[in-house]
Amino acid sequence: MQIQEKPVTNPSRKQVGYFCHLRIDEKHMGAILVTNQIGVPLEFKYTEPVVATRLHKILYGSVLEKYLHETVIRDRLAREVRTSPNYFIAPYEEREFLSPVAEREMMAIQQYSLPPEEASGPFNRIREREAIVELEEEKLFLRLAFSTSDEALQRNMAVWLQEIARTMDVLEPLNRMTSALTSLCGEAKRD
Repeated sequence: MQIQEKPVTNPSRKQVGYFCHLRIDEKHMGAILVTNQIGVPLEFKYTEPVVATRLHKILYGSVLEKYLHETVIRDRLAREVRTSPNYFIAPYEEREFLSPVAEREMMAIQQYSLPPEEASGPFNRIREREAIVELEEEKLFLRLAFSTSDEALQRNMAVWLQEIARTMDVLEPLNRMTSALTSLCGEAKRD
């Protein structure tokens, strides 16, 4: 099934950007998915599997993973995005690689268990670039890592995420992307 790109007819509607990087064996792949506020795909871009050569491994040394992840995959995908999501969401494992994508801030998220007595409001900053956010409708907590250290912007991002979570499961599109990339990587093996 091929996803058709649709022009955005109402720019006031919220768009959610997702970024996912996947490493399967020695293959690196990435994708960007942009959805509307209920999770319907508006745009999907992905890279073909990238495999570092022996020479790459020698020349890049310990920065190879970062180079492939950020420059070869994420930055390339960011240049191809035509829609304008409010922010980008990535799996929490991506927290070490956070930076704006297509001039939009990024946050890494994961579901988080927090005892009720420790909850002290909808936004709890735990480190300079991390916070725990409560999703009101679901009584669910998310741990967030941010691409920015600006606390006011972090709060805006958290409020935006809480609003989006009222109309969609904000974690579920990340699962779709992982499945899509795994499927694409499997197809590449057969070629």
